Amino acid sequence: QRGRLAGFYILIGVVLIVFVARLIQLQVVDSDALAAVAIENREAEVNLPAPRGVIFDRNGVILARNIPSFNVSITPSQLPDDDVRLQEIFRRISELTNVPINTPPLDAGNATGNRLGDDSPLPGIENVVDLQESLAPHQSVVVAPDIEQEVAFILSEELRDLPGVSIDVRPLRDYPTRAVTAHLIGYMGPITLEVEDFYDELGFDASRDKIGYAGIEVAMQDILAGRNGLKRIEEDVAGLELRTVGDVRQPEPGNDVVLTIDIRLQAAAEAAVRRRLEIENQFRGAGTVNNAVAIAMNPKTGEILAMVSYPSYDNQLFAQFIPVSYYTDMLEHPYRPLFNQAISGEYPPGSVFKIVIAAGALEEGVVTPEQEIFDPGRITITNRYFPNDPGKSREVVCWKRDGHGNMNFINGFANSCDVYFYSLGGGYEKGGVPGTGLGIDRIYKYANMLGFNEPTGIEMPGERGGLVPNRDWKRLNLGENWATGDTYIASIGQGFILATPLQVLNSFTPFINRDGVLVQPTLIREVRDGEGNVVQPFEPRIIHKTPLSQSTIDLISQGLREAMTTGTGKDLSIFDINLGGKTGTAEYCDNIAQAADRCQFGAWPAHAWFVGYAPYEDPEIAVVAFIYNGEEGSKVAGPVVTEIIQAYFDLKSIDETGFVPERPDETEIIPEGEGEDPSEEETNAGN
Repeated sequence: QRGRLAGFYILIGVVLIVFVARLIQLQVVDSDALAAVAIENREAEVNLPAPRGVIFDRNGVILARNIPSFNVSITPSQLPDDDVRLQEIFRRISELTNVPINTPPLDAGNATGNRLGDDSPLPGIENVVDLQESLAPHQSVVVAPDIEQEVAFILSEELRDLPGVSIDVRPLRDYPTRAVTAHLIGYMGPITLEVEDFYDELGFDASRDKIGYAGIEVAMQDILAGRNGLKRIEEDVAGLELRTVGDVRQPEPGNDVVLTIDIRLQAAAEAAVRRRLEIENQFRGAGTVNNAVAIAMNPKTGEILAMVSYPSYDNQLFAQFIPVSYYTDMLEHPYRPLFNQAISGEYPPGSVFKIVIAAGALEEGVVTPEQEIFDPGRITITNRYFPNDPGKSREVVCWKRDGHGNMNFINGFANSCDVYFYSLGGGYEKGGVPGTGLGIDRIYKYANMLGFNEPTGIEMPGERGGLVPNRDWKRLNLGENWATGDTYIASIGQGFILATPLQVLNSFTPFINRDGVLVQPTLIREVRDGEGNVVQPFEPRIIHKTPLSQSTIDLISQGLREAMTTGTGKDLSIFDINLGGKTGTAEYCDNIAQAADRCQFGAWPAHAWFVGYAPYEDPEIAVVAFIYNGEEGSKVAGPVVTEIIQAYFDLKSIDETGFVPERPDETEIIPEGEGEDPSEEETNAGN
C-alpha cells in the first residue's frame, strides 16, 4: 500500500538524517576534542627516574650510594596458557627466591616473619600475577623484590625457559657505614599522601620514587634528587608500549654531596663514647649510663668533623622499605635511638654555661680580673620576687663543700667555683660584688650573643634552640615573677636553662679562636655534579662577630688553659699537646630520673659535660662530650674528649707521615682526685 510504503521511506529518511547529523557532529563539530581524547587514550607519559646523588665524607669515602637491586618481574600476558607449565614457572621462582606461590595465612606470616625483616607475610607470586592480569596484563609486576645477585644470574640463564619472566635492575639506596653515621645521613622513605601533590608538581612519581626522611637525605633532598626525565609513548588498548612519540627528556642526575665528616674520626668518636659507657656501667651498675653525644669541629671554619649521638640505629634496614616492627621498636625504645641528641637534645648545661657569665661580668665591669672573692663553701642570699619583697634567706653552696678560699677571675674560672659565679651572676655584698651582679637581663643578652637560645643553623632537620629564660618568659609560661634565686641558679647553668651539645660547643669558638667570632657550624664541604665538577665550593661562614673586647676574650682563653693545668681538668692530658677546656656537671630531674627514683634531695643525678680543644696555641679541633647521667664532667666526659682529640692527631700523623708517632705507654686511669662535683643548690635542673 502506498501509505505504508511512504511511511517506510519517511522512516528511512529520518534515520539517515540522524546518522548524517551525528556524523557531522563527530567529524566536524567535535573533531578536535574527540581527536584529543583519542590521542590521550592511545598515548601515555612515562616518568624516567633520575639517579640520586652520592654522599661522601671529606676524604671521598662513600657514606650513601645507589646499588643495583635485582627484582623478578612477570608480565601476565606473556605467560603460557598451560596451567601445568604455569605452575612450573611459579614453583621455580619460589624455589630460588623463597617467595611463596600463594599468600600464606596472616597468622602464619606473623609467626614466622618474612625474609625482609617485617612481620607481614610476602604476597604470593600467583596472587600478584592474578591481580596484575585483571588490571594491566601487558605491564610487568614485581613478584620477588631485591633478590641476591647470584639468584638473579641463575634466573637470567633460565629466562628462555621461563616465558613472561624478566629480571629488572633498579637503584637501591645503600648505607655502607650504617649505624656509625645513621643520624648524620638519615634514610629515605615513600612519598606520602600528605605531600604527594607537592612532589607531583616537581616531576616525581609517587608510586616509585622515595624522598629523604632524616639527616642529610632530607636536608639536601633538592640537591641529591636531581630531575626525573619524561617520554611519551604510544600504546595499544591493553597498555602494551608500541613506540616512543616525540622527543625524550632525559633524567638529570642529582648532585653529589661531600660532607665535612671524616669517617675515621667519626668511628673513633663512636668507639670512645661506647667504651666510656661500658666502663661507667661496669663500675656503677648495668644500665646506669645509656645516652651520650660527642661532636668534633674545626673551630676556625665550623666544619663538623664527627658527630655521634648514642645509641644509634641501623639505617641500612630502611634501604628497601621501612620495616614496621623495627621502626616501632626504635620509636618506643627508652633511650630514643632515632633521636639525634647532638642537635635536638636540650639539657641543662651546668658549668659549661659559665663562659656566658664570665664574658658578661668582664664586659659589664661587674668584677675586675684581679678582684678576689672569698668562697667559704656556701653563702646566704635573699630570694625576692619583686623589688620591695623582703624575701627569704636561702643558702647556696659550692661544689667544693669546704670552699676554694680567695678566687680571682682566672682561678675562679679554672676551678669552676660556684660561689664565684653566684657572685658574678646575682651579686654578693660580702664578696665585694654589690647590687644584683650581672642580673638575668644581661645574662640573657650575653647568652644570646654566644649562640644560645636559637638554632645554630646547621644543615640538619630537627635542630632545636634550647632555652635561656628571662622575666617575660617566666611570667608568660609559669605565671610567676622572676626571683633573685632564679638568677643565682642560672649563673651556674642550671634552673630553666637548656642547651643542645652543638650550641655548647659553638659558644666556645669566639674564645678558642680568640677573635670574638661565632662561627657557623656546617656539615657540607662541597657539592659536585656527576662528572666531579665542584658546583658549590666550601666557604666558611660566621653567625656574627660578637662585640666582646679583646681583653675579655684573652682572659677567658687564659682561663680555659688554666682549667687544664691547675683547675678541674688537670687530670686530663694528651702527650705533647697543650689543651684548653672547660668541665661541666649539671644536675637534672627529668621523667626518666623520676621513674628510676633518682631524684633525691641533696643527691640529685647529674649529666657530665666537657669541652676541650687543641693545640691551645693554634687550635685545629674542638670537641664537646655530653654523657647523660654521667655525673662528673672531668672524670666521665673528659676522657671521651681527650681520646677523640688524640685520634685526630694520630690520623693527621698517618696522613702526613704514614705512621703514628711513638708515645710513652699509657694506661687508662679513672681520676679520683678533686674535680667538679654537683652542688646541692643545683636542684632546679629538670623542672
